[in-house]
Amino acid sequence: MLHYECLRRPAVFNATARTRNKWNKMKTIHHIRNLLTLATAVGFMAGCASDNYKNGANTAATLTASSGMVANGTRLIDESLTDLNDLISNPDPDLRKQFNKFNHAVHELVVFDKDVASNAGEMRAQGVVYFANWDKESAQIQNEDIRNRSEARRKEVAARFDRISQQYDQTEIAFKPFMSDLRDVQTFLSTDLTAGGLAAIKETVAKATKDAVPLKESLAKLSEEFKSMGLSMEPIAPSR
Repeated sequence: MLHYECLRRPAVFNATARTRNKWNKMKTIHHIRNLLTLATAVGFMAGCASDNYKNGANTAATLTASSGMVANGTRLIDESLTDLNDLISNPDPDLRKQFNKFNHAVHELVVFDKDVASNAGEMRAQGVVYFANWDKESAQIQNEDIRNRSEARRKEVAARFDRISQQYDQTEIAFKPFMSDLRDVQTFLSTDLTAGGLAAIKETVAKATKDAVPLKESLAKLSEEFKSMGLSMEPIAPSR
């Protein structure tokens, strides 16, 4: 009898061990499934949260900054022409002080032109990223109606963005000859800063003053377009 019981004991132990191994295996499989489910959920949430609106907000900030710069350009044009016409029409006995003031105004216009060009380049680069990401996001939308609405909005915003970019180019083209004439006057007077020199350059100054009128109007319109476009791309609701 004792011998028989001793023979059966290992079989019980083996069955218990098999049950324990099976249970552990099931727990492991269940744990792996939970991890895979969690990973899938995290991946799904990460895929949805692209936050492309932040690229739009960055572009809006650059547009707003450009609006302020362009508005300041109108003031700088007025200051440079005021200083120049004062030198030509109301010269002091010593012309150097007035000429130096004009020189400073021209220098500020040169800096203004470079700063606005830099901002315009940054604005365009940001726009490329923003609209490219918009295309990618629209392609992931499963609902056809929602996808069509997104694509239509993208075309609308991009078309306006392109128009403003072209408007900047046209204004820049108009600004270049005006700026060139001011620099030429500056160079002329830097050599011939005399009563005779002032008389000789008077007609050129009158032309530059006249040419500045439509240029300032273009700058004012461009500033407003930059500001309006910037506001439309910000992640904010309209004020009530």
